[in-house]
Amino acid sequence: MSHNFLSPLMLQPMEHLVLASASPRRRELLEAAHVPFEVHPADVDEGSVTVGDPAERVRLTAALKAACVSRQFPGRLILGSDTVVVLDSVCHGKPDSLEAAAAMLRAFSGRWHQVMTGVCLRRDESEESWTAVASVHFRPLDDATICRYLSLVPVLDKAGAYAIQEHGELLVDGLEGLKSTVIGLPVEEVVAKISSKGEP
Repeated sequence: MSHNFLSPLMLQPMEHLVLASASPRRRELLEAAHVPFEVHPADVDEGSVTVGDPAERVRLTAALKAACVSRQFPGRLILGSDTVVVLDSVCHGKPDSLEAAAAMLRAFSGRWHQVMTGVCLRRDESEESWTAVASVHFRPLDDATICRYLSLVPVLDKAGAYAIQEHGELLVDGLEGLKSTVIGLPVEEVVAKISSKGEP
């Protein structure tokens, strides 16, 4: 049985989800989960949400993206998402240079950090948003390993200057939580919300 309050946020037969993001990683996750969708990135300032702790900010930013696109597509099910990497309560977004990327990876070396992905599902005035959190432990990294990673993976469009799914074995030796959360969308949780199969 599906819960009534979730029913507007379930994908209807033959319906396509609207992804309010240009992220290729989120597209790949939805494709792998066989979720029908189309892409309409939200035109919002992702840095405009400044209230709350990092978990709250990514949730509110995801909701902002979903609300923006929902106005363009009334009646459609919209998915907004935002991801941030957090170490010692400091948010690490996309690096603006390879030097900044190397500094981020050096800061994560040998330590745990959190990856927080805010998610919002919205259809007209019905909305549910949440933050998925995963913890990632980096191996101790020397400069040679950092340089090798940066030579293999284009990191300037990636929060935290890395992608766990791209040569992540060079960096990561521990994960608590969903790998998909680290990639940029807890797709297992999304599928459970939008599918009647995800309801008890």
